[in-house]
Amino acid sequence: MSLSGQSLVTALESTAPTKYSTVASLAFLIYDHAITFDAEVANVWNRPGSFGKILFIWTRYFGLSSLIIAVAVSFHASLSSKVCSGFFWWEAISITVLNVSVEVILMARVYAVYNNNKRLIYGVAGVRLVTFVVIVVIWALYLPPGLGFPPIDGLTGCYAPTTSTLFGLCFVQSGVTEIVLCACMLYKAWITYKYNYGSPLLKVLVVDSVIYFASIFAALLTNTLLFFIAPRGLVLIALGWEYAVACTMGSRLLLSMFEQTSRQQMLTDQSYHTPSYLLSDIRMQGQSASHVETTSVLTIS
Repeated sequence: MSLSGQSLVTALESTAPTKYSTVASLAFLIYDHAITFDAEVANVWNRPGSFGKILFIWTRYFGLSSLIIAVAVSFHASLSSKVCSGFFWWEAISITVLNVSVEVILMARVYAVYNNNKRLIYGVAGVRLVTFVVIVVIWALYLPPGLGFPPIDGLTGCYAPTTSTLFGLCFVQSGVTEIVLCACMLYKAWITYKYNYGSPLLKVLVVDSVIYFASIFAALLTNTLLFFIAPRGLVLIALGWEYAVACTMGSRLLLSMFEQTSRQQMLTDQSYHTPSYLLSDIRMQGQSASHVETTSVLTIS
């Protein structure tokens, strides 16, 4: 295909770093799947059907499938301009869908630690819906129809030296929701530790949620900055890691909830066979855990 000199230079500059970064993110995601597969089988596959189980499988394997598609396109040498343009649209839509899926998991955590506070979740969901509608309208009105070049002779993959910075808004809209959710969880963490409030289980829920919030937000922020300040040929260099981090953290968050539920159930079952003089110790260790665990189960059932 004939390209202008500057466009060709931009495409050449972007090809190797973006490909290597995407392959590395896929390798990281496969590794994470491998080391958590035993826990997945034990805590997910043997569970009865539920919304939480469906959400886990969707998040875990949709992200993996999307990265496999991205790597396949990166090393394909016979794609048309139309296919390349469609691929960039697919990336924008799929990463938005994956982020929304992870946000549902995070909302479930917030819902659990705030003791089934529906108004809070409705408010956060309303913010998410408004930002999503605004971004879709902007895309529909202002995005150019042609978003990528097909493979150049001797090279593979699609290139997007003219990709609009408007695509970066898909990270902005998710970042807004993440900030709101993270603020809710940080406030709960502050209350928990300042007043020594809640059970050890509640503290675990709060701490690992904050860690996951921070990781996902860092990936969103990195991609947002790249879209708005990086050279045009490098705007997609960290996109694969957005898939990997969102998929890993989202699925691990649910897996942690499943493991905690199973552990609590085991303690409950053991209490039926525990001498009465030991039950008081178990109850003290599990003080206030029952309502937290119940809300966690409700959000994923």
